[in-house]
Amino acid sequence: MNTAFSFDRALTYPFKAPHFKSFPWMFGLSYAAILVVLFLVIGLLSWQGIAEWFLAMQQIENDPNPAPDEVFALMFGGLGGLLPVLGVASLLGWVIWAMFEVASQKRYLFGEKFSLGFGGDELRMMVVGLLWSVMSIAVFLIPGILLFTAISVIMGSDLSAPMDDQTAGRFMAYFFGGFGLMFLFFFLYVFIATRLAPCFALTVKEREIRFFDAWNVSRGRFWPILGAYVIIAIVVSIVSQMVSMLAQLVMMPILMTLPEQGDVPTEALAGIFLSPGFIIPMALIYFMILFVQGLTQHFVAAPASLAARHDPRNDPSEAERVDVFS
Repeated sequence: MNTAFSFDRALTYPFKAPHFKSFPWMFGLSYAAILVVLFLVIGLLSWQGIAEWFLAMQQIENDPNPAPDEVFALMFGGLGGLLPVLGVASLLGWVIWAMFEVASQKRYLFGEKFSLGFGGDELRMMVVGLLWSVMSIAVFLIPGILLFTAISVIMGSDLSAPMDDQTAGRFMAYFFGGFGLMFLFFFLYVFIATRLAPCFALTVKEREIRFFDAWNVSRGRFWPILGAYVIIAIVVSIVSQMVSMLAQLVMMPILMTLPEQGDVPTEALAGIFLSPGFIIPMALIYFMILFVQGLTQHFVAAPASLAARHDPRNDPSEAERVDVFS
């Protein structure tokens, strides 16, 4: 029986790791339930801001010739009252992600049953998650700045008049320059992300923050980790798309009941947003979507977790296999 790291084992590890009959499904159900409750609490605490933002979006849709500065003012101005709630929700989402990521890694590393907690492992995971976000932003920073500059060029121009050659040239240069670099830097991101992917499992395994040290664990294992990850991600994304399409079909009758005019009073929208006829179906729809999202988070972590479990630096037999796509 193959008990070492290999491509085929990394690919099937989500299904062959201990507790397959219970762990993934409890993981997905708990993930969906907690986030749906969080969304409901956010909605109840900020229903007025959400209603005002919804009306602002409808005002934009009903304007045949919206000015760019007015569009951005309505879009982001309406979010001003929601920022405190969104900030708290983001922090809670960060904590929840860390709790589930640690639970996921403990199954793959130690064969533990599903359980959630918050302690040193989760705090270290939050730090690793933050480092991962910083790395992602750093990779795409330059193309992001160029694309933002292209949008600024459009925002600063008069759309009611034909665009002059100089403005058009600046826009094209920034836009296609940023888009081209975004495309190239995507491959750089894939390489770096794959090499650092074992950092989550390595941090749980060694009970210390191990972000850059994951580079050593993935040495010679780039293609097996990436290949297994891509195949698993494709399969779960297909399932996710099917669930999303089903959810959209269910959502359409609900959305058709919403007012179409931008001058509807906020109180009228609140009566819709806070009614059981709106909340219950939407909660069920997002429960299905989040259940699949939770399964995705758990399954795609398997290849890198298996690599961290069989660290070639701690096992001479693994060190001899790292350059083999087996």
